[in-house]
Amino acid sequence: MMSKDEMPPSIQRRNPRPPGVLALVPVIALLLAGCAPAPVTAEGREVKSLYDTFMLAAIVVFAVVAGLITWSIVRYRARDDERPPARFATNVPLEIVWWSLPTLLVIGLFTISAQVLGAVDARTPASALDVEVQGSQWQWTFTYPNGVRVSGLPQQAPPDVVLPVGRPIHFELTSPDVIHSFYVPQFLIKRDTVPGIANHVDLTIDREGVYTGQCAEFCGLLHGDMRFSIRAVSAAEFDACLSRQPLPGS
Repeated sequence: MMSKDEMPPSIQRRNPRPPGVLALVPVIALLLAGCAPAPVTAEGREVKSLYDTFMLAAIVVFAVVAGLITWSIVRYRARDDERPPARFATNVPLEIVWWSLPTLLVIGLFTISAQVLGAVDARTPASALDVEVQGSQWQWTFTYPNGVRVSGLPQQAPPDVVLPVGRPIHFELTSPDVIHSFYVPQFLIKRDTVPGIANHVDLTIDREGVYTGQCAEFCGLLHGDMRFSIRAVSAAEFDACLSRQPLPGS
């Protein structure tokens, strides 16, 4: 291996430059942040705000680290007319700074995450609409408080569930066979249905529309066909639609 003195001058004076792809990382991060669907529930907005906070923190950390690396490369690159930079083993103020800043960042993100988790897991008031959701191989069954059931069949039309806008909805999730997962992308919340355990999730839909849901936990042969749709309508339209449903058991 050649020593530095044996290398040609053109190689000795070549200044290392950081890869140009690093400059694209913040742009890619911003594009990925926009890939999350627009939330249509109050709880989903809390989750989306948490996503954005984490992404912003990641961008700031990347910018600081990349900036310091670039500055070090440019400032301390080898030159023939300069003496080697001074070397030192410790720098207590600098060590305190690079320990305290990441620690404070982690504590802050943990605190925000705990607050959002508490808001998402909070139980809704007694006026909430209770809907029982059963995931089974390979269909969904939704049961309203008056006993009306809406169910689907594998590889056929998925169930179309009508729910009101602006009213808290309490979903009780169960499964008689294997683990399934109740997931609507626009809700930004996923919750598993576990055999022998009644799981819960409370949501308030605040925008009318039709939102497609699916099982997000691989549950067997027809997992890909285990879909459903939620049609969010006004409270008056919901009451009228529910009154037109057939009687339980018919």
